[in-house]
Amino acid sequence: MSMHLQDLNRILQDEIHTAEPHLCMQNAATSQVYILVTLIGSAEVNEQTKREAVRFFNLLIDSEEVDFIEDDAFADRLISFIRIGSNVGTMTPDIESEMVELLFAIAARLRQRRTIPFAWFRPNNDTKHLPSTGVTVPKSQEFPLVYMFLEYVHREGKTGDFARTGLLYVLEIAAVSDQLEKWFIESELATMLASGLGALYSQLSSKVALSYAKESVPPILAFSNVTQFDQTSDAESISSAALQANIATFTSFLVFWQDVLERCPSHDIKATLLDHFDFLFLRPLLYPSLVESSDVDNGSSVAVMTYLRYTLENLTHTDIIRLTLHYMLGASAKVVEDSKSSRPSTLARRRKSETLITKNAARIDDPSPDLITLTSIMLGYLGSHNQQTVIASLRLLTTILHSWHEYASTTLMRVQTLQNTTQKRSMSVHEYHLEILYSLAENILEDDGLDGLYESHLQDAQVFVETHPCSIHQLHPPSIDKLDKMIPRAKLPQRTIVPDDPLFKSLLLLLENFLVNDIVVNLTLSETLAALASCGETSLEGWLLGPEPYNLCLRSDDTEREALDRPLADDFTSRHRRDGVSPVLAKLEALVERINKLRRDIQDFDIYLAERRHVFKVGGEIDDELADVSVRRSHDLQGRKQFHSKEFTNASSISEMLEASRNVSRSISPRGRQRDQNLNHPQPKSLVGRLSHLRMSPSPSPSNSPLERTYSPSPLRKQSVSSTASSPLPSPKGPPDALYKKVQLQARSEYRRLLHESGDSETSSMRSESFAPENGSIEENREISLSHLLTNVIILQEFILELAAIIQVRASLFGEVNS
Repeated sequence: MSMHLQDLNRILQDEIHTAEPHLCMQNAATSQVYILVTLIGSAEVNEQTKREAVRFFNLLIDSEEVDFIEDDAFADRLISFIRIGSNVGTMTPDIESEMVELLFAIAARLRQRRTIPFAWFRPNNDTKHLPSTGVTVPKSQEFPLVYMFLEYVHREGKTGDFARTGLLYVLEIAAVSDQLEKWFIESELATMLASGLGALYSQLSSKVALSYAKESVPPILAFSNVTQFDQTSDAESISSAALQANIATFTSFLVFWQDVLERCPSHDIKATLLDHFDFLFLRPLLYPSLVESSDVDNGSSVAVMTYLRYTLENLTHTDIIRLTLHYMLGASAKVVEDSKSSRPSTLARRRKSETLITKNAARIDDPSPDLITLTSIMLGYLGSHNQQTVIASLRLLTTILHSWHEYASTTLMRVQTLQNTTQKRSMSVHEYHLEILYSLAENILEDDGLDGLYESHLQDAQVFVETHPCSIHQLHPPSIDKLDKMIPRAKLPQRTIVPDDPLFKSLLLLLENFLVNDIVVNLTLSETLAALASCGETSLEGWLLGPEPYNLCLRSDDTEREALDRPLADDFTSRHRRDGVSPVLAKLEALVERINKLRRDIQDFDIYLAERRHVFKVGGEIDDELADVSVRRSHDLQGRKQFHSKEFTNASSISEMLEASRNVSRSISPRGRQRDQNLNHPQPKSLVGRLSHLRMSPSPSPSNSPLERTYSPSPLRKQSVSSTASSPLPSPKGPPDALYKKVQLQARSEYRRLLHESGDSETSSMRSESFAPENGSIEENREISLSHLLTNVIILQEFILELAAIIQVRASLFGEVNS
C-alpha cells in the first residue's frame, strides 16, 4: 500500500512543476480521495505508509490552485487521521513529529489568511448542542487544532517546537473576531498552559546539592584545599545531567509562556493567561514551595531558591515579572481596567477570573505573603549555617537586584528619600574615598600590577553600570536623543538604602565574616554588593560612601583645587572619623586590620599570599573557575555579547534596550572580566570627557594615607616583593604542608531560636528561623586551612578594587561629583 501512495504523491509532486490547470489536484478535490487516504493511513501500522499519507496531506495543503483549507470534509478527515494515528500507540517519534508538522502547516496557512475558516472553527448552535441528548459539545471539538497543539507543547525537540510555534500562529489571529476571542478565553487554553507549567515544576528534584563530580571540581576550590559541600543521599547534584535536562524543559516552557503573551494581540486573552499563571502556578505551587522549604533538611531550601532564580533569569515579560515579584514581596499588583467595557470577551474573562479568585479564597490554609514575604525568607536563609543555602539566596538576590530592581526597589530593602537631590559630592570627597579603597587594596598585598588591575576593573565597571536596567533611565546615548522624551532621566538618585535594613545588615554580617566564609559564598557576595552599587536609581550615600552630611571640611582660605592637591591632613581625617564611616567601608577596614594581624601571626604570610596571587594571575585559573562556580545561564553570556555587538543606533524600541541590559551579567573573573570578551569597545564621548579630569588609578603615598599608619609593616614589602612574573618570589620558610594547616579565626553569627528543637515540624522550624529572630549574636571560632584563607584574601582585594571602580564610573556617568 505504501508503494501506491508513493506513486500518487509522485504524480501530484510532478504536476506542481507544470503549468495550470492541475487536473490531478482538481480531481483529488472533487473525488475526495483524501477520505480513502485517511482510512488507509489510520488503519495501517506500517511506518512508511503513514509517512506517505502525511506527505499526501502536505501536498494538498500547499496547493495554490485548490483551496483545501476551506473544505470542511478535508478538515474533518485530516483531524481524524491525526487523532486516530496518535491513539494507535504504534507511532514512532519521527512519524509523530511529521504529523505535528502537518498541523503546523495548517496553522501557517491560517496565519497567512488572517482568518479562521468555518472548516476549522465551528462555534455555531448546530455544533454546540447535540439535539438528541442535549449534551454540550466540548471546546476541543469546536476548534480541535488548538487542543491538538496543546497535547504536544510540552515536548522537546522538533515535535514540541512545531506545536508551540503552531499555537503561537493561531493566537496571533485570535482577535479577528469577538467570537473567536471569547472562545479562547472560555476554553481550557490558559488552564492547560498553567497546569503544564506546574507539572514541569513539580518534576524538579525537591532537594539539590551544590556539588561537583570529582572530575569537574573547579581548580580554585581544589587548589584552595576546600572540601565539597556535604550531600545527603536524597539530594541531587545541581550538575547532574538529569536535573539539568528537567530544568531546561521547565525554563523552555516558561519562555514559551512569555512568547504566548507577547504574540497574542488580545488584551483579554493575555489577562486570562496571567490570572491562571497567578492562581494555578504562582500561588498554589511556586510560593508555597518557597515557604515550606527547610534549611534543616539540607537540600530543599537550596532547590527552591535555585529554581526561583532560574525562573526570574528566564522571565523577560514585564507583566509576569511584576505579578511574581509583587506577590512574593507582599506588594499590590492590581491592574486598573476599564470597568465599563461590555465586550463579550471582556465579560467572559471577568467571569473566569472571579471563578479563580473564589476557588483560591477557599484555600484558607495556604500561606500568604501578608505574613511571610520573599524578603523575610531570604533574610532567614542569609543567616543560615548551611553555606549552600547562603549561596543560593545570594544568587537569587543578585538576580533581582541586577535584572528586576525596578520592581523590588521599595519592597526588597528599606529605602529613604534623599532630602537634597541636587547636592553632589565634592571632588575632594570623591578622591578621598577612592584613596581609602585603593589604600585598603594596597595594604592587603602590594602589587606592581595593581594599577593595571584597577584599569581593568574600570572597564568592567563601565559595562556593568551602563547595562544595568536602572541606568537606562539615567543615561541617554547621543544616538537616541529622539527618545529623550520617552526615557525619564533623573539627574541624581532619589533614594538610598537605610543602613539598618535587616537584609542589608545580613549582607554586612557576611562581609564581616569574609575571611572564614566559603570561597563560593564570597564570590557570590561580591557579585551581590556590586549589583547593588551599580544601580543608577540608588544613591551610594549612607551605606557605601558615608552618612550625610557629606561635605568636605575645608579651611577658610582653601579653594576646592587647593584642597584636592593638599595631602590628607589630620583635620580631614578627624572630620571623617567624627562623622563616621559607611557600614561597608567600616567592614572592609576591619577585614584589612584582621589581615594585618594574621600577617604578624603567620610566618611568611605575605610570601604565601604573593604566590597565590601569582598562580591565579599567570595560570588564569580564576577566570575559568568563576564561570563554573557562578553556574551562569548561557543566555546571560549571549545577552552580554549581543549588547556590545548591537549599537544603540540600531535599537528600535526602549524595550530592546531594557532587554539587552537585563541579560548582562557581572563579569565572572576575579576582576569581573571575561577572558574571551572584547574589551576594546568604544567609550561614549561624554564618558571619556568626564573621566579625563578624574584620576583613573589613585595610588596615594604611604605618608599621605590616614590608614597606612594603622597597619603593621610587612617584611615582604621592605624587600619590594611583587607578585608579578618579572620579580622572583622568595621561598617560604615554613614546612611543605603549611598551606594545609588550620588557622583559627573568629566569626560572628546571628542568634536565632529554632522551634524544631521543641518537636515542631520542619516547616515551623523554617518559619521560626526566618521570621522570629531574637536579638543578639554568637561569637564562635572557625577553622579553615591557610590555603582557603589566602584565596579569600585575594578575592577581597579584587572586590575592593571593583567597588572603587564602580564608584569612579558612577561619578562619571551620572554626574555625581562636582567637576
